[in-house]
Amino acid sequence: MTELRQFGQGLSREMRALAEALRGLFVGLRISERRYAARRRYDSSTISRYLSGQRLPPWEFVLNLLHDVAEERGTVPTAETTEMLRSLHLAALEAGKSPTHRIQLLEQRLALADEQARRVATRERWLEDTLRDREHRIRDLQMQFRELQASISLDPGPPVDDGDADGMDRGAERARLCAEIRQLKEELEQARALHRQAEERCDQLERQLAEAETEDGPREDGPGGSTAVGPVGGDGSAHRNVIHGDVVYNISSTETGIDERFADAMTVQLLIDGRIMSNGLLLGPTTVVTTWSAIGPPGTAEPVAVVANNKRVDATVVEWLPSEDRTSPEAFPRLAVLRLASPVAASVPAVEIDMQPSPGSRLLVSGYGSDHKPAGHYSCLLEVKGRTGSWVRVEGELVPGLGGAPAFHVGTGALVGLVSSRFRDAPKGLLAPAESLRDLTTLSWPD
Repeated sequence: MTELRQFGQGLSREMRALAEALRGLFVGLRISERRYAARRRYDSSTISRYLSGQRLPPWEFVLNLLHDVAEERGTVPTAETTEMLRSLHLAALEAGKSPTHRIQLLEQRLALADEQARRVATRERWLEDTLRDREHRIRDLQMQFRELQASISLDPGPPVDDGDADGMDRGAERARLCAEIRQLKEELEQARALHRQAEERCDQLERQLAEAETEDGPREDGPGGSTAVGPVGGDGSAHRNVIHGDVVYNISSTETGIDERFADAMTVQLLIDGRIMSNGLLLGPTTVVTTWSAIGPPGTAEPVAVVANNKRVDATVVEWLPSEDRTSPEAFPRLAVLRLASPVAASVPAVEIDMQPSPGSRLLVSGYGSDHKPAGHYSCLLEVKGRTGSWVRVEGELVPGLGGAPAFHVGTGALVGLVSSRFRDAPKGLLAPAESLRDLTTLSWPD
């Protein structure tokens, strides 16, 4: 098992406490982060950031880890442990300052309120069923008592001690049932009141969550202070998971189309040895993301220059993903971040990230071919065929030279991925999915 990454710098007390608890759990699995990532279909670098406190994990990750450790030990998670982790997670969310943290906190509170409402509703139904059963039992006893009285009046013979004892037992049971019914009715009224309160709490949190998801629209960028622009819906709302510059925001989602001008604004040419060889995704005035296929793997990449807005600027690779110096074609996701020597644009459009493109989705790619076949600007349509591991499998008008070009969903305008490879002699290829951009440490994410 590999050693866990050290805690990040400047962690809040709440974030560190959660990360320490998660690390304590993870050690119980006795496997590496990479192996656990494969088991749970995460990226290993994402898990590493969860365990080092560099990123706040969703509650689902915490719960899954807890259950996986319990399974490894042959036990089940205790209520005390679950509540302890939930408290740590909520505290970390409350300590967070980003809009994403606020939304996640409201979602957690709504989930807890919903759980409480369901629990009280279950108790209410049980009390109603139990009350009906006791009332039915009382009616049976009353009928039996009347039948006994009728039989005695028809045959007023000598007293029978056993009969008197039987009547006394029925009377005692009836009195006990009456007392139990009174208690059940009181508990039922309390349960109904709690149920109403829980439903009102859920309604309140739903309204707060809806307001948090829609308020403010696009947020300000980081150091530059520029405002995110780009595709918006008819109501003027912006997308979720929006990249702008080096900062990524979560903003309320919408649907919109994509056109070639927008795709062109996000795509730049990459020059190697003075020749246009491939493409990249322009995220900010000085930031470009591309693929290994566009510039070559770590250790073999040539010096790169970028052409955007008819301006050529030298670029330096500041991050490889994965970080290991591997040249295997199976390495995932094979991304690189380029930092430009000087800005190439005053503003850059924002774009939504499509985390799970469905098979059949149509994508627009707008890029630049290499000096040989075809030359200059080239755009095409692709169709999502499915996934191979974490790669997005596509088919369409792929041609040589499109490596690193971004692919956008035709219907929503969302970024689906970057062209990573093209199958030889076939119009098919693979995209590095846009979701893998979240694992680039040189991009600042709010969570």
